[in-house]
Amino acid sequence: MPPIDRVRRGLLLLATSWAAGGLTAAHGKANPSPRAASDSAKLAGAFVNWGAIGRERTLQDWEKWLNQKPSSVIAVDFYGEETWEQFLAFTWVPGVWKKLNPARNVVWSMPLTMKGTQLADVAFGKHDLEFESAARTIAEAQPKAIIRLGWEMNLEQSNWFAKGREADFIAAYRHVADIFRKHSGAFTFDWCPGWGPQEMPADLAYPGDDVVDYIGLDVYDFKFEGTPEERWQTFYLKAPFALEWHREFAGRHNKPMSYPEWGVGNFGDNPYFIQKMHEWFTENRDRIAYAGYFNVDGLWPTQIDTGRFPQSEKLFRNLFSARR
Repeated sequence: MPPIDRVRRGLLLLATSWAAGGLTAAHGKANPSPRAASDSAKLAGAFVNWGAIGRERTLQDWEKWLNQKPSSVIAVDFYGEETWEQFLAFTWVPGVWKKLNPARNVVWSMPLTMKGTQLADVAFGKHDLEFESAARTIAEAQPKAIIRLGWEMNLEQSNWFAKGREADFIAAYRHVADIFRKHSGAFTFDWCPGWGPQEMPADLAYPGDDVVDYIGLDVYDFKFEGTPEERWQTFYLKAPFALEWHREFAGRHNKPMSYPEWGVGNFGDNPYFIQKMHEWFTENRDRIAYAGYFNVDGLWPTQIDTGRFPQSEKLFRNLFSARR
């Protein structure tokens, strides 16, 4: 199992003082429209466990579980992010994806720097060797990959945290994007903060429309105060830099939205969150490029196909399965 299964998931902190009290949850059974069903594959992507021989085999099981066509859902994965040495040694992983299924496209979450290395050093080209290696390797394995550069740059736990060094983040992002473009003109780029206010305004680190193809947002159900309905409105829909902001910001830049990571778990079994995320996806389906469920347990459990969250699991499978 590769070291990346120790994925660093930054705790997403919001002010719990926004909470209120009092409504009763209602979890209705979904009746997706034919149009929504036809879009189900692009919304049913996932980051999955490595399994016995590679994530591709686990993702094939995921597709079967959701009655999706083979190779129809997008994969999300993470490039080596602990040290530059690990980064250079990670070149075998894209090849495993290709060997097991050359038809699968992958969203590669790409670190923008390592602990102890300043973003300015990356921008000045001091680690071009490492990024050239990664770009060449991915271009050979997935020439149409989506490169999610420096994701969650608005979280303090990220090595590429942009607060106070927004210009360095932007310069590093643009420099690395240029390296990747040299190796495949079909690469696309996803700029993806974590949802909510976090530790800085995400838009201050936007690198420019010419190096962004998708504007993403990572969204997780957290232990905030209030009922599921109240928390949805307060923390996920209306909060600064939450879902409504995401839609407005992406629209202003004329970019499709994406949701490379989302999931239940930190709050517990919450089918209401599943229902509302699906409704959001359906409502905005023409503006969403893809979504990926985080089906791996990190600092808190998010895996949804184990029986740990029975109500969420049942509803998720109903909503995100293909009707064929």
